[in-house]
Amino acid sequence: MISNMCLVVLEGRKCNPFLEAWSQQFETRRIMRAFFPDHIACMRNRAFQWFRDECTQPWLVMCDDDIVPVDGTEELLRTDGDIVGARAWSRGGHESHQGSFTMAAVKVHRRVVEAIQPPWFAFSFSQDGLALNQCECVYFWKKAAAAGFAVVRAGKVGHRFPVTVVPGDPQPTFLFDADLRKAQRTPDP
Repeated sequence: MISNMCLVVLEGRKCNPFLEAWSQQFETRRIMRAFFPDHIACMRNRAFQWFRDECTQPWLVMCDDDIVPVDGTEELLRTDGDIVGARAWSRGGHESHQGSFTMAAVKVHRRVVEAIQPPWFAFSFSQDGLALNQCECVYFWKKAAAAGFAVVRAGKVGHRFPVTVVPGDPQPTFLFDADLRKAQRTPDP
């Protein structure tokens, strides 16, 4: 039983049975359910607030409900670092947030949560609101980096509904799994 970490599963759909079984190793675990029109950034902020204000363990492990533990997931728990993010792979073999990290499965030390002022997570949009400039993962990473914390990438998880972030100039491109499947079927001109 893991006693120095608490697990929070952010549930917007239904927690998959693989993640549910894996979660049993945590002495302290909580499922935070979303209700429409709840937003993932709001859920992550509530999880951090709960951890800061009510949980006593030094570590928070936070997973989205579509994470599937695989060989290599335990490395996320064993690796040292203030912020440890797992690499998330889709069924089609695509990595979410290549070259960055995803909040889909992450371990964060209490000192990080306490050092960064809320909101910990937020999306930013273009001035006209028609384009997403920055996801909540990147928003958190930038605030953590500004506070002197680094992200360590360790371990891997399956991600059933991934978003791949492709760095771009001046804006990144966000591709959902359906976009990637469509792009794979489209021949080059």
